[in-house]
Amino acid sequence: MKLQLVLLCVPLLEAAAISLPAQEPTPPPTPKPSSYEGEGRPGYVLIENPETMPWEHLNIPGMPEGMKARLLSRSPSIGAVALMISLPMGWRQEQKGYHSSDEEIFLLEGDLSIGDAKGEQKLTKYSYTYIPAGMAHGPVSTRQGAVFIQWFKAPPDFVASEGDKAGARDYAVVRDWNYYRQNLYIGKPFPAYRVGGNIPGSIHQLLRQDPDTGEMTWMVFGVGGGGGPAPAIPSYEVHPSFEEYYWVESSGHHVIGECLPQGPTAVRYGNRSYWWRPGGVGHLGPLSHSDSGYTLSLVRTGVRLWADYYTDCTYQQKIEFTSNGAKLVPEKK
Repeated sequence: MKLQLVLLCVPLLEAAAISLPAQEPTPPPTPKPSSYEGEGRPGYVLIENPETMPWEHLNIPGMPEGMKARLLSRSPSIGAVALMISLPMGWRQEQKGYHSSDEEIFLLEGDLSIGDAKGEQKLTKYSYTYIPAGMAHGPVSTRQGAVFIQWFKAPPDFVASEGDKAGARDYAVVRDWNYYRQNLYIGKPFPAYRVGGNIPGSIHQLLRQDPDTGEMTWMVFGVGGGGGPAPAIPSYEVHPSFEEYYWVESSGHHVIGECLPQGPTAVRYGNRSYWWRPGGVGHLGPLSHSDSGYTLSLVRTGVRLWADYYTDCTYQQKIEFTSNGAKLVPEKK
């Protein structure tokens, strides 16, 4: 029912979005290569359908047995991971404690209860929570079982503790955000991410923007359709930090052009596809095309989202967008 409502409202949103004044933010600083936002996986990562991967037993010292995981991606240098986790019916951890790195959870199926200083979060389908490093929480339990995506910025661990670690950023926590309790097209405009204002008609839900680092987690709803005219200037979008995607829902046929080491490549994505695109890697462009299907995506980036645009994968000719359309940026002499 929610999906039908959103589809009916898309034309109204496009009209409203076009009328919004253009925002011209200062682009975020260049991420440091040795930092989390600049560090990445070993290149571009694509898992077309994670649900075909076998479940592996996951053992984290101090946590109960029964957890299973699918490894989506991992940093070889700092151990940061993206995991798909499965918990069996009735799984429970009584011990309260914290992790040494930030933790994010997006629940795909089932239920998950997480206690903290403010009470108990009761996560259901398409719920999200962000727990900063060192913030004590627990007990953690599920009645029906649970399947969720989980991110850590370092190898997963657990430290038993009744209280927070000194310096824990409890002000940054996000508690029990749920897609079905949000609205895709009414509320604060999505943070500006390009010169000339955001893409008209884009439908976003911001789950989190870190108050210290600016890193973001959001959802975006899109409708395909390749029947319109080709843009006057084909453009490839480039971000300074990584962009990590999980297609929560998708229908139809979707191809995205990617600037990969072998050259411009048309990559097909499907329902529940996962990918990690390193910073500085162009995508979209003339190879991209979709039919009338839709996508509901969960997206993360290591700094505040920013996008620059170029005519091709050599990144020599830059493009900017104005109220009169796209224009080529003269090269600096």
